[in-house]
Amino acid sequence: MAIKIPSVLLALFLPGCAWTVRAPSDVADPVPVWITEYGRHCRIALPSGPAKFTEYGFGEWHFYALEDRSIFATLRTATGFGRGAFSRRELTAAPDGTLGPPQTGGTRSERVLVERTRAASLRQELDARWQRNQTNVRIRARDGVPVSSDAEGYHLFSNSNHATARWLRRLGCEVHGFPLMANFRVKNGTSHR
Repeated sequence: MAIKIPSVLLALFLPGCAWTVRAPSDVADPVPVWITEYGRHCRIALPSGPAKFTEYGFGEWHFYALEDRSIFATLRTATGFGRGAFSRRELTAAPDGTLGPPQTGGTRSERVLVERTRAASLRQELDARWQRNQTNVRIRARDGVPVSSDAEGYHLFSNSNHATARWLRRLGCEVHGFPLMANFRVKNGTSHR
């Protein structure tokens, strides 16, 4: 019996319906890290000073940096022919310390507490990555986010949500499920909409 293409596509997309992030337990020197949803994509914000955060994201160059929403750009993001793009911007938390949609422009933000040294190490690594990419930076017209070209390839199974999940694991979080879309849930975190 032959498998129909819609069944195959359904099998690919169902695991991406939701993924869960569990914050690390017993953190000795905690700092907040924020995950923000932007439609189907998410980014991560790491502390960079008092009430300051640096937000990082990953996407496909034509779709994310050049804001090309043509059918060809959309297909490029799924097929593996896309170029990687990396974003970095500074954000300021609200007076109560939250970093929600008013500050990010996203649809929701979730906070997890992680070890300070892990967050600082990851921020240093991502800042070095940003510096390596400085030869080709574009500012998105939609939201003013600076985006650079990146050496990492982009495709359906290595997208912005996968990058965020990898970074969260580096911070000591457990990530369960397949992060195809930005439909994440945080256990032991704080939500802001």
